[in-house]
Amino acid sequence: MTSGKAPDRLQIEGIAEAWLKPESGSDSDSLHYRPALLIECTVKYRSLRAGLNHSEERNYSAWLPEGDLAIDWDSPAADLEDLSQLAPHADPSIGYRTAAYVTSRAGVIDCVAELIEKLVRTDRLSVFFNPVFGLFSAPGDALEDFLGRVADAALGRIEPELKRLRSRFELQLEQLREAQAAKGSFTEQLNLESFISNKLHFFESENRLAGMFSTLAGAVFGSAEPRSQEETYRADEAELREDLERVEREASDALRALYDEYLALANEYDTFEIGLQPDNVQVIRRLLLWVPVAAEHKA
Repeated sequence: MTSGKAPDRLQIEGIAEAWLKPESGSDSDSLHYRPALLIECTVKYRSLRAGLNHSEERNYSAWLPEGDLAIDWDSPAADLEDLSQLAPHADPSIGYRTAAYVTSRAGVIDCVAELIEKLVRTDRLSVFFNPVFGLFSAPGDALEDFLGRVADAALGRIEPELKRLRSRFELQLEQLREAQAAKGSFTEQLNLESFISNKLHFFESENRLAGMFSTLAGAVFGSAEPRSQEETYRADEAELREDLERVEREASDALRALYDEYLALANEYDTFEIGLQPDNVQVIRRLLLWVPVAAEHKA
């Protein structure tokens, strides 16, 4: 280990330096500075398909290679949460580790090129994608938030069908009402009690249909409930009861099928990955970073 004097340490012409601050409470006598490269850069993810142009500030570090070894960007030399951890000067009580390091600016540029090549080969930005509606999430969006957008789009897709079904079953009730009215006009024993009973049964059935179609989810869950046991029919209303129950059952089945379609649309998503091109990585600064490590540390 050499002393901390400037002439004894590695310097690379044209490459600025910074020193990582030792951890609080560390014993400087047991440390020495080991050289690393710190690259500050901007990465830009672009996708015409996703309509995305997203930038992130990044920093990468790796130990300065020794001899003919390649730099290893998979093994960070320092975990920098922010650049306030860097100091412009060394701690004078900490010496420097010596070895046959890369010593030229050209060598540093080669190391940076290897980093860019690695990022282009392996780095991906993942977003959520719904292929039915062509929707993409923004970077960092939670899946729950994205599926909420998809659910809104799915509801918009099936609302016209929901309205069509409601009109269809309301028409069936009206046709039953007209048939009952026609039947009553030919019945000699038609009386006020029978007339009122018919009216009430149609009123209850209409209310149940309206409840089914009020909202899609509530309609389907509500349609699973049994018909009220308090509703009674006269002995001569057996056919009417069968007809009304049939209409409501068919409406419930149609809504369930529509709701299943809605769920399939609302919960469908894929992961869409966006890679980098070499010109999507813009290097802001290259630094020779001195990292305090235990004196007995070996690469």
